[in-house]
Amino acid sequence: MEFALVAFWLVLYYVLALAGLPITAALFRRFPDRGATFALPVSLSVVTIVTYWLGQFVFSGITVLVAVVVLVSLSALLTRRAVEIDLQGYAEAMVVFTVAFCFLVGVRAIDPGIIATGGEKFLDFGLLRSIMRAPALPPEDMWFAGEPIRYYYGGHLIAAILTKLSGTPPRYSYNLALAGFYGMLITTAYGLAGAIAERHGTPRRLAAASAAFLVGFAGNLFTPMRLLAGSFPRSLLAAIAKPLEMNPSAVPLAPTDFYYWEASRVMVDTINEFPFFAYLNGDLHAHMMGQPFLLFVAALGYAVYRSDARWRRLLVFGVLPPVVAFVSTISFWSFPTALGVVWLSLVFAETHPATLVPGGERLVAVTERSPFADELGRIVISLVIVTTVGGLALVWAAPFVVNVLFGTAGTRGLGFLPDRSSAVELLIVHGTFLGLFALYLATNTRWRRRTVTSAGALVLLLALLSWQGGVAALLLVAPLLVGGWLLLRLDDGFGFETVLLVAGAGLVLLVEFVYVKDNAIPGRFNTVFKVYMQVWVLWAVAGGVALSRLLAGAIPTVPTVHEEHVPPSLRQGIALVAALLVLSTSVYGVFGLGEHIASDNPVHRADDPTLDGLAFVSTVHPGEAGAIEWLDARDGRPHIVSAPGDPYVWGSPASSLTGLPTVVGWYQERIYRGNSAYAERKQDVELMFSPNTAWKTRAEKLERYDVRYIYYGPRERNRYGRTAFNRFPGIQRVYRSGSVSIYRVNQTVIETQFDEAN
Repeated sequence: MEFALVAFWLVLYYVLALAGLPITAALFRRFPDRGATFALPVSLSVVTIVTYWLGQFVFSGITVLVAVVVLVSLSALLTRRAVEIDLQGYAEAMVVFTVAFCFLVGVRAIDPGIIATGGEKFLDFGLLRSIMRAPALPPEDMWFAGEPIRYYYGGHLIAAILTKLSGTPPRYSYNLALAGFYGMLITTAYGLAGAIAERHGTPRRLAAASAAFLVGFAGNLFTPMRLLAGSFPRSLLAAIAKPLEMNPSAVPLAPTDFYYWEASRVMVDTINEFPFFAYLNGDLHAHMMGQPFLLFVAALGYAVYRSDARWRRLLVFGVLPPVVAFVSTISFWSFPTALGVVWLSLVFAETHPATLVPGGERLVAVTERSPFADELGRIVISLVIVTTVGGLALVWAAPFVVNVLFGTAGTRGLGFLPDRSSAVELLIVHGTFLGLFALYLATNTRWRRRTVTSAGALVLLLALLSWQGGVAALLLVAPLLVGGWLLLRLDDGFGFETVLLVAGAGLVLLVEFVYVKDNAIPGRFNTVFKVYMQVWVLWAVAGGVALSRLLAGAIPTVPTVHEEHVPPSLRQGIALVAALLVLSTSVYGVFGLGEHIASDNPVHRADDPTLDGLAFVSTVHPGEAGAIEWLDARDGRPHIVSAPGDPYVWGSPASSLTGLPTVVGWYQERIYRGNSAYAERKQDVELMFSPNTAWKTRAEKLERYDVRYIYYGPRERNRYGRTAFNRFPGIQRVYRSGSVSIYRVNQTVIETQFDEAN
């Protein structure tokens, strides 16, 4: 175990967070810790945005150092302006970060392997290695030699920046960066929930710790449901199993049969990941890395929600555009969500959003003539402002827009009325939050006869629509959205946690009716996959605040907003139910860790932990380990040719694990480049390897793709047969070990021979 390396990375994170402390203090001056829990995301945002733009010309260690200088200079400027810094809050934030970071380091040290199966690790590590080799951004695609990456790589750029700053080999920095993203996710959830709870007069650390647990360790109800299913009536088992397309006899789960993967595949024909599953699985993937920065946007939304008009202008039009742009470069799926959170923050802000625009005071006077006009005015004006923020964000992300969004060949559009989620699926995946929020809203509402009548009518109407339309979410989720919206407007006992509740509910409802069509996977598979992770993160923060207020309300000595409306015994019962509901989510984490530690998978290393992501290669693929290391030692970006990689198996290892561009790699390139371009390269690779190919044709293909090395291993031999490359002019074997031979292609000789042949 590389303890010194872990300690060094922790110090690096501490220093970066300390450097960003004055900026966070200026941004979050009304937060109880002056925004210290967001110091690391703030610092990394500044450094990465500067690096991203300078990197379009030159990307090197010096580029990163210049970006760090910009961060330090900005913080120094704010320090001179007597910005109040909370060092105690910084210490608390770093304690939380350290605990989370070390926890995930321990998890990854048992299973550090950057393996091809069960996720996107080959893609993620290949992107990291490509960036590390790039002289400028965007980096060259390791799976499509000669062309730039057509994938959002902002999160991988953060990992590359940390790798350069620390001087760590990427085989180690992969897992250390992953642990850093997990630590930031826990810390930002902790800080935002604590800030919201403090405004309510609720114990801050209780809310913060609850949110940290929900975002970092909790799982959905699939595991506890299956553990208890043995006591269910047979008819209930059948009712559960049918929408999940499971055999009723397979629903009851014996503890020894637990498999961590199953809880992320509850919803038929889609993926319902949650953070702890994703980090236990260990991908350094975009939809995971973006979440701490989505919470950064949510925190800025909360600052807008609470701020006066003058300060809000700077936040909305000066700070949010580059931050939202940055979030989009990490994962563009977070772009609309980030704008949606900002929109809701403006709609429900304590100061009317019209005050942000010229002549806004007159608009306020007009809209306040009636409640309906006021509400409509807030919605429309906020939408106009957010559209402006989105436009400015796209300007900030211009290189990404040009190179990735407009450069990708895949066609995208909106699809409508997809296959919808069943009530069973929704309750298993979201049941904890749905139950917690229902208890929270019901307990803190000022119930009057008219309120009860209106709520009953609303539920009956939604139940009717749900039944007639076959949309279970209208009954299970829509009441929270509508009820939360109304309570935010009518009851000052509800705050920003309810804004996040409404945001998450809106996302769940949205994907029941609309999805993004692309050429990756049919239907709403990808949409639910990416959106549900964001729902979980937003709801975890809201759930932490809700749980803390319910628990605080159950203690007679702790005052609550509406305690006079709910008898103490009932409050205590509701708090107990909420606590048990949340504790049930720990079952997945406990079983997942147990399986992780006790696994007999040869890639796992419980007896010899390490953070070396490539340590498994020498034991699982010993015939190719030496060849991959030899290629990895090559300077620059010499092109190689190898067999196209089949998805999610050991394929294209030479390019994926070194960052050296191969002519064509995994099938994802079909999505980025289009079917015809992908098929053409596959055919050209076959011509380069086939023993029956004429020398002239082979030479033309090698020259076309500027191939410098031929990787001839087990897959190439099995797929194309034996080819004696040594007998061709300009091709010489330079490495042989195990099951791999590597040939160097002398392009000068190839070009000369090719010209003479013509």
